[in-house]
Amino acid sequence: MNVLATLLMTQVIGLLATAGLLAVSVEVLPSTSALVWAGAAGLSGVAGLGCLYLALSRGTMGLVAPLAALVGAALPALVGIVNGEAASPLLLAGMVLALCAVVVISLPDSSSAAEAAQRGTSAHAELALIVLSGLGFAGFYLFIDQSRANGGETWWPILTVRMAGLSVVVLGLIALTIRAALTERGSRPSLRVPLRLMPLVVLSGLGDLGGNLFFLLANAAGSLAVAVVLSSLYPVVTAVLARIFLRERLSRSRLMGVAAAIGGVVLIAAGQT
Repeated sequence: MNVLATLLMTQVIGLLATAGLLAVSVEVLPSTSALVWAGAAGLSGVAGLGCLYLALSRGTMGLVAPLAALVGAALPALVGIVNGEAASPLLLAGMVLALCAVVVISLPDSSSAAEAAQRGTSAHAELALIVLSGLGFAGFYLFIDQSRANGGETWWPILTVRMAGLSVVVLGLIALTIRAALTERGSRPSLRVPLRLMPLVVLSGLGDLGGNLFFLLANAAGSLAVAVVLSSLYPVVTAVLARIFLRERLSRSRLMGVAAAIGGVVLIAAGQT
């Protein structure tokens, strides 16, 4: 099952669930600017999600998730500094720790070369996907915060996010289909989903929707920094699940890098408050 097919199914599931919840809510249509910002959040978020799926399929989950979350948390901090917010000692310490984590995790160990050769992938390509994923998530955080600042509440922004994300995925599928028809390179994207994977796809779509919802609620209840740090702690769960179900093993140095990345995420967001 390819990345675009996964994205298509999860976006459709999230869109249908959101439309149903919006229909029974009493939320009024927000301003055009709020919807435009929500649409930008949807475009950025689905791009980040697609890059994350690709990176997870090519690399080690326990490494991919912390780095993606790290970039996603660091960019809002940098935006705050550019906008005149004071850089607290915690924020500066978190950025230094984050940089150290990126260096440690990116350094090849004794098994990384063999693993990359076996998968037929490049470590640099994986790192690029991780960075793009983090940038996409950071854009989602910042844009959806602007949607709230312009009067967006909950379900209308989420519906707009879903519609924008689904539009990008559909356009991507159309582009790949046309490319396959006009050239001899590549093949038409398959949208077949094995029945045994459908429960996981449904859970993924609903989980993504739940993540959007709870981020919006957390952001409305407090500051963007607090919402970002809570959203960026998902690598802990990812690493634990990858260890339990996929038996992934990390070298001691990379375990230290993962711990530093998670610590950097916490310090960066805490330093913004």
